[in-house]
Amino acid sequence: MADQGLRGWLKKPIGYFFAGVCAAAVSVAIYAGAQYFYQSLGGPRAAQGVLDNPASADTKNLAPNGSAEAGMSQLKHTSESFRAVARKVGPAVVNIKATKGPRAKASRGKRRHPQEDEDQSPQGQPGQPHDPLFDFFERFGQPFPFQPFPQETPQTSFGSGILIDKKGIVVTNNHVVEEATEIFITLSGDEQVEMKAKVVGTDATSDLAVLKIERKQEFPFVEWADSDAVEVGDWAIAIGSPFALGQSVTLGIVSAKGRMAQGITGAGYGETLIQTDAAINPGNSGGPLCDLEGKVMGVNTAIYTRSGGYMGIGFAIPSNTAKDIASKLISGGKIIRGWLGVYIQPLDPDLATELGIKKGISIHQVLEDSPAAKAGLKAGDVIVEVDGKAVGEVNSLQHVISEYKPGQKVKIKVISYTDKKNRAVTVTIGTLPENQTEAKVSPQDEPDRLGVIVSARGKQGVNVEMIQPGSIADQVGLEVGDIITRINRQEVDSIATYKKLTTKSKRLYLEVKRKGQSLFYQFVLPE
Repeated sequence: MADQGLRGWLKKPIGYFFAGVCAAAVSVAIYAGAQYFYQSLGGPRAAQGVLDNPASADTKNLAPNGSAEAGMSQLKHTSESFRAVARKVGPAVVNIKATKGPRAKASRGKRRHPQEDEDQSPQGQPGQPHDPLFDFFERFGQPFPFQPFPQETPQTSFGSGILIDKKGIVVTNNHVVEEATEIFITLSGDEQVEMKAKVVGTDATSDLAVLKIERKQEFPFVEWADSDAVEVGDWAIAIGSPFALGQSVTLGIVSAKGRMAQGITGAGYGETLIQTDAAINPGNSGGPLCDLEGKVMGVNTAIYTRSGGYMGIGFAIPSNTAKDIASKLISGGKIIRGWLGVYIQPLDPDLATELGIKKGISIHQVLEDSPAAKAGLKAGDVIVEVDGKAVGEVNSLQHVISEYKPGQKVKIKVISYTDKKNRAVTVTIGTLPENQTEAKVSPQDEPDRLGVIVSARGKQGVNVEMIQPGSIADQVGLEVGDIITRINRQEVDSIATYKKLTTKSKRLYLEVKRKGQSLFYQFVLPE
């Protein structure tokens, strides 16, 4: 018995030993296979190279032996693409210096921040800002010796421009040359020679201008890209003269498309912008935003900034828009846009559901004697079609209407907010203009849910007497003197009715009269 127990005890360690040997052999085999596979992918240098330089990744053949050299080759090829764009486009990018009317420049008191003068020269003349001696006297509140006080000095702004044909036609931003008394253009590589430019035409709405320079030789020029084909993520190369330092090239991507110009540059009538993270600074205005083929996809126009300098968000006018505007300015000197004569707003989703439609554009106000007023359009109408084509975005409708020529007849289909009925009207398009008290009776004492104080005016609505700053009424645009006539399709015939209608409903539709004009508001009251 004892011998059998001893033999059994000896067999167990031997079994464990052989099991351990087998496990070790399997582990070694797995490790060796992993090493072979890893080395076949190019080893740690290639893997790290791809991580450090995503552009070096070869998605078709991830990393053969010697992939570090292959990755470097790809990077050099990419760099050469950027250099090729700079060589191709650079000669056609010009520096623009615009002299504007004089202004008073005080020498003591307030020390002007350099950001207050966009696109100003970094170099100062004797007795001018940026001159060290001038700064010395100004710092201690003393006028510069022998300098009149205050001094009338002309403003000089700097920007960039793009030659678009061999005859010397230059496209730039309107804000670069607006109100300029003299404009000089310097070609790239010829910085000592200034050429006086004349204005062919300007368009403040799109922030574009066309200039003309002349010489015996032909000028280098750029090609336009199709901005509709540009996609988010495409390479973007900006060229210009930031801070009047001479021509510079910066690199980024297209960050977004379709940014509303009205909220960024003040431009209106449906224009949209390309957003990029390629560095755009004061002085780049009017320069090109290019693709990898060296074609111009946009005209740099604005930046989003809280500091006055680059913060990673720049905007360019799409090339298709710039090309169209430039062509019209060259042929006619100005842009004539079609005009409907309404203020519009996005359609409230709940109102859309109530009207049984998926999209449309709500009319906020119809201007007196406008084409829309003459055709019978009213505040509160919802536009759903223009000449048989559905519309659903504010900027798209603005652009569509602006493309019509004055005098053209357009069929517009609307749904009435009041009775929910469809109707079609024919509007004769007009020309976009160049520039666009009742008795008080016992007003209430405190602002209501809307943030207003109203007074009665018989059975013809209530008067808005006061608007609390920051209130919902203030935010949506109600004004003192407005007359609220209907709320949620019901007549407002007294203050009691007004209070009842504004108290029982969270979502409000207001019909308002302002100086003879009818307006329509839609909003949700805060909790």
